[in-house]
This record gives sequence, C-alpha cells and structure tokens, in this order.
Amino acid sequence: MNNIVKTVVGAMLMASVSSVALAETFPSKPITIVVPYGAGGSTDSFVRALAAPLAKAFDTDIVVKNVSGGGGAVGTMQTLTYDADGYTVTIPNNAFYTLQGMGNVNFTTNDFDYIARVVTEPYVLTIATKPEWSDIDAFVASAREEPVTLGFAGVGSSTHIMTMAISQALGFEPKFIPFDGDAAAVAAALGGHIDGVVLSPSGVASALAKGDLTAIGATGASALMPDVPLFADKGYDIDTLQYRGIAAPAGLSAEVKAAWVQAIEVAVQDKGFQTAAHNLGLDVNPAYGTELDEFIAAGSGLMIEITKTVAPK
Repeated sequence: MNNIVKTVVGAMLMASVSSVALAETFPSKPITIVVPYGAGGSTDSFVRALAAPLAKAFDTDIVVKNVSGGGGAVGTMQTLTYDADGYTVTIPNNAFYTLQGMGNVNFTTNDFDYIARVVTEPYVLTIATKPEWSDIDAFVASAREEPVTLGFAGVGSSTHIMTMAISQALGFEPKFIPFDGDAAAVAAALGGHIDGVVLSPSGVASALAKGDLTAIGATGASALMPDVPLFADKGYDIDTLQYRGIAAPAGLSAEVKAAWVQAIEVAVQDKGFQTAAHNLGLDVNPAYGTELDEFIAAGSGLMIEITKTVAPK
C-alpha cells in the first residue's frame, strides 16, 4: 500500500474511531439549555419539566439559564455565541421566524440545527371573564364598538404577530400592550389592567382552570383544549400551530445530534413530563429528522409571511 493510500485510510479510520468515541462519551459535562424568556412563563415551565428526565437520560446535570429580552431575541442570539458541540442549546419556536420577519435580529432559520420538536399548541385569545363577553361573537361586537387592550409576550414575538393577525381577521383594532413573557401578560389581565391576551394554552392554563380568564378562540386544534372554538370554524382564515423544541448552533455533529434525539425520545416518555405538559396545556407531539425538517420549512414560511402582512411598516 503506497504512502498516500495509507494516509487516507489512516485518516478515515481515525475519523471513524473519533466519531464512535464522541457518541459514547457525549455528554461528559453538564448541558445548558438557554430559555430566551423570563422565569415562570410557559416556555420556562416546559423546559424545567423536560430537564429532569433529560438529565436522567443523559446521566448529567441540565442547567436551565433564563436570558429574556427582545421577545426571545436576546437569549436566542446569545446561544449562537457558543460552540456547536451540543452542550448549549435553546428552545426554538415560532418567534424564531417572526423575529426575522420583523427585521429585529441578525440570525436566520439556517443558523441553527434543529434536533427535535417536542410539543405543539395553538394560539388562544383569552379574555377577562365578564358576563357581557360570553363568547367570541359577543367580544368582537363589543371590541368593534369600544376599543379593548390585548397583551402578548414581547415585541416581535409570535404572540405579538398573532395578536395583530387575529384582531385584523376579527375586524377590530385593539391597543397592543407587550409584556416580558407570558406570566407578566397574564398577571396584567388578572389584575384588570388589560382586557385579554393572545398566548398559548400553556401560558393561560392555570388562570383558565381557576375560571379567572375565558378562552374564546384558538388558531388550531388541541387535544388538551377540545372545547375552545376554532377561529376557522367561525369563518376566519387563521389556522396554525406553534411549537417548542430543541435546537443548537449550526454545525452540530451527526453523532451528538443522534445522542440528543435518543435522550429526547426517552425523556418524552417520562410520566412526570407528560403530566407536566398536560397541566401546561401542551400536546406532546415529538418529531425528528425529515418530519421535523418539513415542519420547520412549512412553519417558517407561514409565520414569516404572516409577519410581513401584519408587521408595522
């Protein structure tokens, strides 16, 4: 065997051994999940519920780091400052796309490697519980006569865009009030400072369970909220889902990505996580590989299109 062939074969063998070793040793230290929202909100609650079974599956510590601001932009961009080694990941959702459409960030969908979709849920218009606002028709009629205030989680967030899209489709012009996360928006609604919010079921689950707020319309079906009317069924052309998953800076090795997928497949079967997800109003709906890629492609196109339609000029 000549020297060139020996060199090539040797390099291939070393790469193969290195890949196997990487797959067998990852992770060898704690993993950090960057939550691009404040503590106590629905995304934070979801991550903390997932972190425990993930830590068990990985046999390492999972550090949850909240980095809020900019409707998710600050934490998302901070994640991109880390190496693409699987030790620092973030939580992709529809805000990844709306932030791009709003022109608020310098990252694109392709700056990340998407590891998994974990849960899905619709957007829900949830209002203060009042006798005169018994259903969506009564609320819309009232909102067309007297302006209402609607809150959402952050300027440029997906809830911001969907608040605008929903109000336009329903034919009224509210006053838009941004908050730093779901929890702050819900607290304002509960305190009577705003009339309602457009958030996910997970963001309003506790308030709905107590009867303090009323969900009057959703952008898509959810097994966890089967009784909430769909906007589409009322003749409004709004039909979309949001999601939460796991993504890393682009450049993640196939071996590390496979290790992550395997851990998530185990974690989503955990009864404690499934119970927590149910309590948050989330549908456990994992996707990986080609199915995930198609979901990301379709979702990013749809949300960016909506953003361009309703974003301030």
